[in-house]
Amino acid sequence: MWLVDSPRGRAARRRFALTRPKAGRPHGVHLRSVTLRGFKSFVERTELELEPGVTVVVGPNGSGKSNVVDALSWVLGTASPKSLRGGQMADVIFAGAPGRSGLGRAEVAITIDNRDGALPVDFSEVTVSRAIYATGESEYAINRETCRALDVAELLSDTGLGREHHTIVGQGQLDAILDARPEERRGFIDEAAGILKYRKRKERTLRKLSQVDEHTERVTDLLRELRRQLRPLERQAEAARTHQELSQQLTTVRRIRAARELDELQRRVAAADAEDATARQALAAAEQAAGEAHAEVARLEGEVNELTPQVDAAARTHFALANITERLQGLSDRLAERRRGLVEASEEPVSGRDPDELRQRAAAARAEREGIESERAEAACTREEAEGERAAAEQARRAHDQAVAAEARRRAAAREQRLRWEGEIATLRQSVAQAAGEEGRLDSQIAGWQARAEELDADIAAVNAEIQRLDGHTDELAEQVRSCEAKVAKKKAAAEEAARNERELERRRASLEARADAMRAAASTDEGGVEAVQQAAERGELAGVVGPFAEQVRIAEGMAPAVAAALGGLGEAVVVDSPQAAHEALAFLRRGDAGRVRLLPVQGATEESVTDAGHVDDASDADDATPGQRARRDTGQGAGADAGQGAGADDEGRPLAEAIEAPPALADALQQALSGVFAVADLDTATRLATQRPGDTFVTVAGELVGPEGWVGGSTPMAGSVVAAAAADEADAERERVESELLVAHRQVADADRELATAREELEASQAAQQESDAQLTAAAERLGRLEKERQRASEALTELGQQRDELATEAEQRRQRLAELEQQGPPEEEEEGAGPDQEAERLDDALTAAREAEVQARMAERSVVQRLEETDRRVTALEQEADEVEQRLADRERRRQARQAAVARCDELADVAAAALARAQASLAAAEQERARLDAQRAERQQALGLARERQREAADALTQRQNEHHEGDLVRERAQASLVSARDRVSEELGEDPDELLAEARHAEGDDAPLTGGAERDTELEQQEERLVRKIALLGTINPLALEELEQLQERETFLTGQLEDLRSSRADLLAVLEQVDDRIRELFAQAFADVNAQFQAMFPRMFNGGEGRLVLTDPDDLLATGVDVEAKPPGKRIKRLSLLSGGERSLTALALLFAIFAARPSPFYVLDEVEASLDDVNLQRFLEVVGEFRATSQMIVVTHQKRTMEIADTLYGVSMQSDGVSKVIGQRMSEAPATTG
Repeated sequence: MWLVDSPRGRAARRRFALTRPKAGRPHGVHLRSVTLRGFKSFVERTELELEPGVTVVVGPNGSGKSNVVDALSWVLGTASPKSLRGGQMADVIFAGAPGRSGLGRAEVAITIDNRDGALPVDFSEVTVSRAIYATGESEYAINRETCRALDVAELLSDTGLGREHHTIVGQGQLDAILDARPEERRGFIDEAAGILKYRKRKERTLRKLSQVDEHTERVTDLLRELRRQLRPLERQAEAARTHQELSQQLTTVRRIRAARELDELQRRVAAADAEDATARQALAAAEQAAGEAHAEVARLEGEVNELTPQVDAAARTHFALANITERLQGLSDRLAERRRGLVEASEEPVSGRDPDELRQRAAAARAEREGIESERAEAACTREEAEGERAAAEQARRAHDQAVAAEARRRAAAREQRLRWEGEIATLRQSVAQAAGEEGRLDSQIAGWQARAEELDADIAAVNAEIQRLDGHTDELAEQVRSCEAKVAKKKAAAEEAARNERELERRRASLEARADAMRAAASTDEGGVEAVQQAAERGELAGVVGPFAEQVRIAEGMAPAVAAALGGLGEAVVVDSPQAAHEALAFLRRGDAGRVRLLPVQGATEESVTDAGHVDDASDADDATPGQRARRDTGQGAGADAGQGAGADDEGRPLAEAIEAPPALADALQQALSGVFAVADLDTATRLATQRPGDTFVTVAGELVGPEGWVGGSTPMAGSVVAAAAADEADAERERVESELLVAHRQVADADRELATAREELEASQAAQQESDAQLTAAAERLGRLEKERQRASEALTELGQQRDELATEAEQRRQRLAELEQQGPPEEEEEGAGPDQEAERLDDALTAAREAEVQARMAERSVVQRLEETDRRVTALEQEADEVEQRLADRERRRQARQAAVARCDELADVAAAALARAQASLAAAEQERARLDAQRAERQQALGLARERQREAADALTQRQNEHHEGDLVRERAQASLVSARDRVSEELGEDPDELLAEARHAEGDDAPLTGGAERDTELEQQEERLVRKIALLGTINPLALEELEQLQERETFLTGQLEDLRSSRADLLAVLEQVDDRIRELFAQAFADVNAQFQAMFPRMFNGGEGRLVLTDPDDLLATGVDVEAKPPGKRIKRLSLLSGGERSLTALALLFAIFAARPSPFYVLDEVEASLDDVNLQRFLEVVGEFRATSQMIVVTHQKRTMEIADTLYGVSMQSDGVSKVIGQRMSEAPATTG
């Protein structure tokens, strides 16, 4: 430890002995140790034991000192690889070096003394560790219990420690503190005051609040959409209830009519069944014969099928046994080979010498050591005698020297007076001559310094002018940057607004597409029948199907409800080209139970003649145009004419057909359906016209119908395919308009992005110019400081040179006067010296030399004996260790031999078992071969019998075919008789959903006997008229949602649930806001107290560091203590500086250190780490820095990384770090209180 044992280090220990903490003084929470393993250059486990006070870490550049600082920062939770001087977090793992491979894991652990209970855990020591793996995975632990990084941060936050680490000041961080933004500089105070945990809590609360707001908005949207759905669903439910009542009445009428029809048809079928019974008896006999033949074939096939799995199983068994036999044979061979290998390995040689011989040699060495020990005692006695003789000789020589010296002093006094007179005369003469030359030299230097001072004055004036110019230019650039920032903010807002508009249009387009698809789906759905007919037509199963009526017409905008109310069920119809096609479609639906459909036969309608609305418009000039087309052709209105205008232009109503465009093929059907139907504006007009013209029907644009068949209307609008198709067309038109706007929005977004990019480029250019101007201003300020210092030195030099010249002239005059006095006095008298050498002194010197040589020889002899003794000890230890190793190898060999013998015995046992198993397997294989041959013979016999039985089956089948042909004609007669009954029963099952027999039995029971049901044709006509009236009433209701009642109940339950959820969310939001307010109040309180304390400490610390001057901290926004930043105002003594960038390098370091020490003093932390922060300080400022560090050692633990020897002198504990040739750092430590004492 050259740093510890150097004379400078020993002087430092004496100088700072009074400032070091006294032994046994209690100290608060502090670091007990730091342990590194695999972290950067610390490959092996390295532990630094720390104590209260100042610990200094020293070492050459690149040795790994700063890695210790990085380890402390990393274990406390640093998440930025850049702050650890790496590209990624896994870079902290030792990556390898020449001759040494890399590691896969790095770990750092710190042990904290918690005897005073500062940490909120029930442990006197707390160990915090962090490990990282090569995969990048990281883990934390507290007292070896795995935890989160957040747990570590919260554990240490109340002590002033955190992952921002204001307590760990690394290289270059002093400038970063002053160059930081005010908000970043405020973070140091926040961390020291323990505010960071409240900010983390606030962030978590804000995230929860954002989630609550998102959930609230989502629930509100769901409620809004739910309530929007509830209003029409309530109207649909009311319509469903009315439809249910009318449907029940209609079902009753249809049941009565169906029962009467079934009764008549059953009586006709009974006669046909009696005639067919005889023919069936002959057919039954033929079928019985064919069945018996088929049963025989089936029996034989079953037997063959039963034998086939048995044959296959026997084959598989044979194969498995053969495989087992081969495996057992292979196992026996492997066991024999294994046994041979074990026997051959039993004789294993053991290297090394005989342990008994080694122990004998060790005993001989011990005996030799006893002899050497005796020699060492004799050598020590000889050395002590030599030391005594050397001391006696030295004493005699000193006595002789004293006597000789007394005589010499007397003679020297006289000689000295003479020499002093001569010397003084010569000196005075020489000094007088030198004074003349020195005066000339001083005059020359004074002239040179005066010229240099004038040059410096000119340079200072030029630099001041340059600083003023750059200062003004910097202000202009700052204004330009603020303007560019405002422009960027404006362009960014415009870009965000354009993007929001684009997203809204995208959402609107998607919504319209979904609405159009939904409306088309609704238009194509009617009890399943429409879809079934269309799909059958697409598959080619039905011919003549043109398509849904709603898809063949175009309705004027806003008139869809009116048209749907007027057309009723016709709007849900499917257009076919003939009655025959309609008949086939209905038969298809009845056979497949595919639902119901209304069909509109239009003679001559085809897919070519019935086209989309675009082609319909082209036909409006033709003579066969529909009434609506001709009316629009005459008036100049198109399909999109205003609904209100079209309906209300005539107070007497306008024919509703004019609001519909349809192909010519549908013109007659449309004209017939809408004959006498007029469109009016409102219900009042319809009521008035219905009174005046009772034979006509009037319908409003809202879908209310007034006519001789009844009045239809209410709160629920008319629904149906016509309305849905019209709504789909309207959605498509709106979507096209939105797509046009979306194209414009796309261009606006692109333009806004380009303008934003341009504004950002301008801002970057302005910021670069501002930074360049700041750099120039800083350089000019530094140059001005250098010039002012040089000018000060010039002034001081001129003053000093003037003083020297005046002093030199005075001294020259005084020396001339003294020279004259001495020359007048003359020289003093001198005595003669005695001659001859001092023989006694020579004799004593020879004796002393001999004594010293004897002492050296005695010491060398003693050291040689000691070395032989140590060598003998090492030889004894080596021999005994070698003997122990050989005995251990012999024991290991014996254990392996016994294990091999046991393995040989086990192999023999397994070989016997394998041989027995092989014999059993071979016997089983022979039996399996016999069983497989027997089963193959049985299966061949059954297959031959099966061939004969199949021949008999073919003969019986031919006979049955002949009987069936004979019976066919009679069967056709019976089927025609039953066709009507089956059709009637199918209609009952399909339309009424009841069993025909039960329906007929119920009707006959009501009549009272089995006679034909009464009433005759008159009763049938009455029931038919009643059914038609009910059908018209149901048709006027339009399309009904049969699930409306159930859906309404579900939506109401959903609304109640969501309302409760919304109240819970609002309550949670209020609670979170209250928590936020409490956290903000706590942050304001803690920051206000901490800032006041830090500012007071800074105002006291600044003049201490600068030996004068003023410094203070100011808030950038005192009204907002949550977001305000902290600015630093520094005025070194004798300067008035407005910008911190104008400070010199040393002044910046002192200012940053004053701020850090102020924080340390205001909010003490358990320990502080300073990494070469005093490198730029001169000796005077370094002394002030060390004085402050010495004061902090009483309350906090200081860890200082340094190259300064004066900093090393104040250490309580000193650690030296060195880098080995393999790239691995090593650490050597020394407590200064334990350093060896020095002599002299």
